[in-house]
Amino acid sequence: MSEFTVYLADDERVIREGIAMLIPWPELGLKFIGSAPDGIQAYEEIVRLRPNLVITDIKMPKLNGLELIKRVKTQLPDTLFIVLSGYGEFEFATQAMQYGVKHYLLKPCNEQEIIHVLREVIHEMEDQQKQGDLLAAMQRQLTEAMPKVREQFLRDCLLNRTYIQQEMEQYKQLLQLEHEQVRLLLFELEGRFEYIELYTLKTISEEQGAVGQIVLSTIVGNQLLVLIEDGELSVAVALTSRIQQAFRQLYPLNVTLAISDSGRIEDIAKLYKEVQKYVKYKFYLGENGIITSEFDMHAPLSSIETVSYAYDSIVLAVKIGEADDVRKELQAFFDHLQEARVEINVAISLCIELITVIVRETLLSPMNEPFKKIVPILSMSTLDDIHHYIEKLSLATAKEHFEAYSDKKHMLMTRMTQLIQEHLANEQLSLQWLAKNFFFMNADYLGKLFRKEMKDKFSPYITRLRIERAKALITDKPDIKMYEVAEQSGFGSDQQYFGNVFKRHTGQSPLEFKKTLNR
Repeated sequence: MSEFTVYLADDERVIREGIAMLIPWPELGLKFIGSAPDGIQAYEEIVRLRPNLVITDIKMPKLNGLELIKRVKTQLPDTLFIVLSGYGEFEFATQAMQYGVKHYLLKPCNEQEIIHVLREVIHEMEDQQKQGDLLAAMQRQLTEAMPKVREQFLRDCLLNRTYIQQEMEQYKQLLQLEHEQVRLLLFELEGRFEYIELYTLKTISEEQGAVGQIVLSTIVGNQLLVLIEDGELSVAVALTSRIQQAFRQLYPLNVTLAISDSGRIEDIAKLYKEVQKYVKYKFYLGENGIITSEFDMHAPLSSIETVSYAYDSIVLAVKIGEADDVRKELQAFFDHLQEARVEINVAISLCIELITVIVRETLLSPMNEPFKKIVPILSMSTLDDIHHYIEKLSLATAKEHFEAYSDKKHMLMTRMTQLIQEHLANEQLSLQWLAKNFFFMNADYLGKLFRKEMKDKFSPYITRLRIERAKALITDKPDIKMYEVAEQSGFGSDQQYFGNVFKRHTGQSPLEFKKTLNR
């Protein structure tokens, strides 16, 4: 049970001392923190001490109980009150209801009556605290989920999900989309690439944009879509060029780029179709050029434009080569098909598309290779059969892809362990920090790759290295202070945290470990 604090305001000394001494405050989960004989002193101390509950008399010198309640509620609206009133003060007690006061005690009152009312208030405060905790937890969850919500909203808009006006306004308010006009940038990687490169492109785009310029961004298939605040077309072209140049300094890959005309948030699907149409003209403009509506597009293209289902999480798992993640992502995909109860032909089409994407995005295969993998599906009669077939194919592809790129991943891990040793004393050392400052990739991808290659999770690995460094410092430098050990081994200035972690891993505190060296 939480410990709530209580303050008492009453001009009668006998009542103040009696309530303070007779009530078993700790048994009730309460802490009595003070009292005052008049309203002015009570107000000043209440503002300073911020009690959860105030017990106040109605009639007091300098400032009566009603004025005290009014002033406190202005400063501390969540403070609860119990009003002490005499027989002739009922009208005053009634007025207190205007300020949300629900609890009263009629003088004279005994210990049991006071305890009874206190229990009611405690119950109310606990409910209030639970509600506050729930709201705080919901706010934390919303904050953590917001990047994914922003990406999913953009993806839904791109894939032409229909929002009614009320829904759209709610999303715009939630995501703080106050932009009257926007443009859509499309970056499409050409040829064979890894998702590490596509995520790097996304990170670079977010870093290159001016404050407030990047509105939303997401990845769909082999494309990065970036929604930006509208401005002159030349500004959008300059931003796109900076992103392209920064990316090509890291990866010598060709990128097709397209910029839409201006439009509203509600027009994102239209803008996406526009840039998709532009991409088809790369044949005339050439790769790495920026295609806009100013390019001559009078000659119509005969192909039908379609929007592919986003299979990036499945492809990412296959590329990493983590069998459990492949199974989990495929299970989620087939669970979705089961729950949606789509028509059989639609389900088969989605499965065929999935195989095509996996084969195309993970292996250097002949042009007809996806077709060879698709043929067996056409003779399967159940979704489970298709699921097992695709899972078997995906696991084999994951193993093949992992073996084909094991040297590259090994080099990345070697560089990563070197950086860990170099920056072990830096408190900021984390997956996010390494991914942002040295590898320019998605931190989740880097973490999964680390676990796959090192057979260990990143955080425990770092902690063990820091403990070993701390032990070495204590051993090699007998005069070193423990706060210096903490700082030099990456635990920062929090000695207590350092001591707790050290003892949890070694069974001894740092000082106990030091003493064993002197025996």
